[in-house]
Amino acid sequence: MGIKYNKFYRWYKNSLSEFKTQKEQYKLHKHDIKKENFNSRYEQNIRVPILKLEHLGTHMAIDEKHINQTFYTVLTNGETGKVALMIASMNPKEVGKCLVKFGEKLLEVTTITRDLSPTYQAIATKYFPNAKQVADKYHIIAQSIDAVQDVRIKLRQEILTNQRKEEQEHTLKYQEYKKKSKENLDENLVKIVKKYSPKKLKNGETLAELLARSRYLLFKKPTKWNDYQKERSILLFEHFPVLKKSYDIVNQFRNWYEPLLIKDKIWNYLTAETALLNWIYTIENCGIDEILNLKNSIENNLQYILNYHFEYKTNAVAESINAKIKNAIQQNKGSRDLDFFHFRLNLIL
Repeated sequence: MGIKYNKFYRWYKNSLSEFKTQKEQYKLHKHDIKKENFNSRYEQNIRVPILKLEHLGTHMAIDEKHINQTFYTVLTNGETGKVALMIASMNPKEVGKCLVKFGEKLLEVTTITRDLSPTYQAIATKYFPNAKQVADKYHIIAQSIDAVQDVRIKLRQEILTNQRKEEQEHTLKYQEYKKKSKENLDENLVKIVKKYSPKKLKNGETLAELLARSRYLLFKKPTKWNDYQKERSILLFEHFPVLKKSYDIVNQFRNWYEPLLIKDKIWNYLTAETALLNWIYTIENCGIDEILNLKNSIENNLQYILNYHFEYKTNAVAESINAKIKNAIQQNKGSRDLDFFHFRLNLIL
């Protein structure tokens, strides 16, 4: 239409939409709650842009979203994809003040999916007493992959530390060489170049470069590698067997989530529990801190992780809502005009 975006934005906000009406302004702040420890430097109220009782269902998903430097808790209906609650807080007490407004409808929720956050565990336990808590598959797989990446980063930092020490030693040797060459103290003096160069592998990379450029390779399973990644993996695991061990352990865990017979009667909750406990037992003495930390996290949330094998529910719908919010932020040119942004979110979610 040949209209500048900023001008159309103002038109839509001030005239075309109902944002400025008393009704919409009331709806935007109707459910806001006061902070217990009020500090005049910050906002007095905690914003609750969305609270819709009709969107609560039997399967819910809870997750966080970062908007305008604030973490929001978003409660989404896992069947319809509609947002039932959105609050600018992750505090269980503050979120609870909104959840109690749903009344007895909270008892109708039979499944709630979430990440491994203790905050959301506390919320789900207190306010959804009849709901089976399911640890989200994708969050846990991401955590297991992060464990392998932590091993890779740790190895790379060790390599870089050794390179720094070798460079310092090389500088001292070079200074000594220059001193001797000026004084002609040794006719058979071995020449030392000024610039230090780390050793290179047969593919022309240093060990640090090999680790840095193998990041994306470790996200995938071996069956998804291309020919280039297969060649790189051989070189990588040859020089870093501890990384191969970590990668193999995590792949075993990822396979537990996707067994070939997952929809067959042979695979059920009991067989899943046995397989997971066997995996935990086999890695107890692996000696890799990052993998042991992963094991500890899984053991602490064992029941919630196993609950996945009852109905195979995930937090995918919550992630799709996050994507919609992210897209809304881009279309709105940011979220600094928070009230208007919340108004538009209500139309989208």
